[in-house]
Amino acid sequence: CLFLPGPSHTQVYWKQRKEGAMPKQEVGSTKWLGNKMKAKGLQKLRWYCQMCQKQCRDENGFKCHRMSDGHQRQMQLFVQDPNRFMDDFSQEFEAGFMQLMGHTYRSTRTLANTCYTDFISNRHHTHMNSTIWVTLSNFVQYLGRTHQCKIDKTPKGWYLQYIDNTPEAQMRQKAQQELEQKELKQEVSHESFLAQQVADAGEFQESEFTELQRKEGDAPIKISMSAAAAAAKVAAASAAAMAASKLLGEDVLEQAFGAHSASSGSREKKEGKESGKERKMTVMESVRLEHEEAKRRKIEVEQGPSSSEEGGEPWLAAGLVVKVMHQELAGGKYHRKKGIVEKVRGQFTADVRMTETKDLIRLEQEMLETVIPNVGKRVRIVKGFRKGDYATMRAVDIASFSINVECEDGTLLEGLGYDQVCKVDG
Repeated sequence: CLFLPGPSHTQVYWKQRKEGAMPKQEVGSTKWLGNKMKAKGLQKLRWYCQMCQKQCRDENGFKCHRMSDGHQRQMQLFVQDPNRFMDDFSQEFEAGFMQLMGHTYRSTRTLANTCYTDFISNRHHTHMNSTIWVTLSNFVQYLGRTHQCKIDKTPKGWYLQYIDNTPEAQMRQKAQQELEQKELKQEVSHESFLAQQVADAGEFQESEFTELQRKEGDAPIKISMSAAAAAAKVAAASAAAMAASKLLGEDVLEQAFGAHSASSGSREKKEGKESGKERKMTVMESVRLEHEEAKRRKIEVEQGPSSSEEGGEPWLAAGLVVKVMHQELAGGKYHRKKGIVEKVRGQFTADVRMTETKDLIRLEQEMLETVIPNVGKRVRIVKGFRKGDYATMRAVDIASFSINVECEDGTLLEGLGYDQVCKVDG
């Protein structure tokens, strides 16, 4: 017997595809994933079927789709009533376009082509070739005729501006118009009231200004200033005090200084009240002032009578990190700013290089303050029996305003004041 070979797999595949019996790919298969990746994004408009809502990738696929049974059935439905389908597609296109205008371009004047490009970026949008409008210009003019958008033709193209015709917007516009009318009525009534007041008062007579006329024998004109009057009162009071002191045998200078201190005290008290009215001290400033006052009192108690009026014990040294406390230098530019001592001149003067601005300034010791670093940083002892030794920060006691340091030889010093150690650069 003769062996007749059957059709190959390729022949069976093309036969099934030609007869339309080709099965669809299973969801999740390799072929299905490949088709989904190819169909991702926008495709050409001429290969899109609006009736079937199917996008083809090439001309051959679009031709096969037009020959399929499903497309033929959809076209038969379209032929029966084409106007109904065209109107439905036109309404869908208009509703989608106006929704985009209301959400994205609600209060801006935008180029129509920009809006259309944004609208067709969605691959499931209704295409314009299935509507009653042939071009975008026809659709823009339709929006202008129906008062949905303000249109304007320029050399760059048509421009659109959304018109809010929602009931909420109409209510807001009506309320605004009523408010404007109410304000206009109030203004008119106020003007009429003023006019009636002027009419009731009668004619208005302006003041007449005449020159000063003096007669012979008139006394000279005296002008008394507040400062001159105050000086006269002080002079009279001092003269009365001197006369009384001569009678009672008391010290004239003591009384004069007492009167001066009383007057200056009252004046300072008055100025303090006025400044207090202008500005109140914040909580942070009051806490800082209390902290500095307690620190100053502790230093005075520790130093006692040993501190002199000329600046106390000298503690400046090159390489120390200090804080400038001068409030009036350069308009307060360097107040509470840190710097590094570069050179000590004498015992109480130093050249300080500012950390932020890199400016070099010369200041007295009383205008500078020591800087306390973080725990573990290197410091130098500037006062006491270990003056000049270097140590390491170990602890800070905020309640007693003291610190604990460990010297290089291992000695632990406790209860040192803030002004006895200072941070070292580096």
